[in-house]
Amino acid sequence: MHMPKFRHKPKKYLYTIRFRILSCTISVILLISAIVTIISYHLVSNNLKKNLIQTSETRLSFLCSSIDSNISSVKSFIISCKNSGKIRMFAMDGPMASNQEKREAREFMLETYSSNAALPTQVVRIVAMGKFDSQILQVVESPYSTPAVSSEGIYGLPYYATLRDHQEQICTGILQDPFIATKDVPMLPILYSIQHPYHAGEIGYIFTEISLSVITGPIQNYRSENSRRLLFRIGESQYQYDGRTLIPQEASYEVTEDLSHIALGEDMIIQKAICKEDESSAILLTRPLKEQGLYVTECLDEQFLQQDILRSFLLILLVIFLAACSIGFLLSWFLNRTIHVPVKQLQQRMSRIALGDFSRDPSTEWNHELGEIGRNINDLSENVLTLMNQKLEDERQKRDYEYQMLQSQINPHFLYNTLNSIKWMATAQNAPGIAEMTTSLARLLKSISKSAAALIPLKQELSLIQDYFMIQKYRYGGTISLVLDVAKESLLECQILKFTLQPIVENAIFHGIEPKGAGTITICVFKTKEQDIRIDVTDDGVGMPPEVAGRLLKENTPAKHSFFKEIGIYNVHKRLQYEFGEGYGLQVQSEPGRYTTISILLPLITDETEEETSHD
Repeated sequence: MHMPKFRHKPKKYLYTIRFRILSCTISVILLISAIVTIISYHLVSNNLKKNLIQTSETRLSFLCSSIDSNISSVKSFIISCKNSGKIRMFAMDGPMASNQEKREAREFMLETYSSNAALPTQVVRIVAMGKFDSQILQVVESPYSTPAVSSEGIYGLPYYATLRDHQEQICTGILQDPFIATKDVPMLPILYSIQHPYHAGEIGYIFTEISLSVITGPIQNYRSENSRRLLFRIGESQYQYDGRTLIPQEASYEVTEDLSHIALGEDMIIQKAICKEDESSAILLTRPLKEQGLYVTECLDEQFLQQDILRSFLLILLVIFLAACSIGFLLSWFLNRTIHVPVKQLQQRMSRIALGDFSRDPSTEWNHELGEIGRNINDLSENVLTLMNQKLEDERQKRDYEYQMLQSQINPHFLYNTLNSIKWMATAQNAPGIAEMTTSLARLLKSISKSAAALIPLKQELSLIQDYFMIQKYRYGGTISLVLDVAKESLLECQILKFTLQPIVENAIFHGIEPKGAGTITICVFKTKEQDIRIDVTDDGVGMPPEVAGRLLKENTPAKHSFFKEIGIYNVHKRLQYEFGEGYGLQVQSEPGRYTTISILLPLITDETEEETSHD
């Protein structure tokens, strides 16, 4: 059998269902991500801004803590010297102090100074002096050592009075060391008084020059972006850190809004301000140091702050994009395993079916929807194979039937001519029975030989039955009779398969009436409610048990005593179903000792119906 070739049209990946699902899913993920990001940007930008400010606040607090620690370390050293009995004896005795007292006081200062490794970088010089004596005790690193240092020189400093009025405070701002003329040495002066051990009164002073490293050292460890500036206010003076040291700067910001409510600590002041130079907006974070009059301010440029927020969102977008790509790749792998591979196997299965391979393939019956399709395809292929085999079997049976029909025709023209001769001889010898029987047999053979059509009018089939019955009537000596009951004359024009009634009537005579000895065969033709034709062939013979009646339509049991012995009841039933469909054919009803009825159900077909069908 010729099978059409199943052609696969090459499809590009962009047109596959897999790509469409993948692209749609990734597009939806990206769209949702973009919408969520935009909404989040507007909803949480203030929170991010607040978080960035609070992060800067925390970092600034660490910076201030480091500076406070350095200043506290220096002040602790000064206080230990101030409260030392040896230093007090030196300041109180003045000119009367012995060399031993001076030596012990100096050794105490040097020992205390050396015990703290950080002091050499935090203190430029420390000088202990009596109130009414020119003698001094000085601790200084060698690069800053100079003979110009004296009590008169210190008392004569233009800011000495300020230091005396604000003892133990850094109040003058950043100054240059007045005793070193060869180079600039910035320092922060501070003055402590030495109290009399027995009554309230000053007996001397400790003058200290604090190095700027107590401030610049921690700043160098404080990583600040270029968008952030550090300002220091010492008393009435303001300074800016330029990356190496502190330089004086005029106040350049005008405060527009107080944002201290978002501060984490109570001592932090957060303000929104406008820069007087370029009118840019900035956030000022100001925190006081423990030292009175000292403040540290970090300036956050709002433009750069917005850029930080934007960078954060871009980072979020990048993470979302990478997540979407990862999901896309995972989805692609998943679709490849669950859809693409099974669909490809189903396509290959269809190709094999198209090439004629109808065997069942269990590998395509997965435990999901595509597996259900695979099972349906396997069922379909098996059904097609069954139908093909059934069609071949039908064709074979049809050929056998035609061959049997040809065998039964035994040169009908020769027999017809011979029977005509017998008829004329019987007529000449005055034997009307032989002549009538011979005429019926001749007509019967003529009906067999004159047409090869499968369908004939019902009246022609009934005429054939009457000729056949005439022969059998003479054979049984008139003990059998035939009754025809046609509901409407028009039903005689209905089409019926040739030789449908003869095997049924023959079966009724031989197996129903003959064992009884005599009987009647009744043929009733009428129309059913479904507008089909029904023909009931009933004999009042011996009947048959139900199991025998059931076998008539399941087993090929041809009549054994007729001229048409190769055409049995089973063959008639199968011929009707082949021609008209499974809903038509024979039905058998019988009751032992009473009757047997074989019903023939046919569609209502006439010559006009066939013509209309052929025109259509």
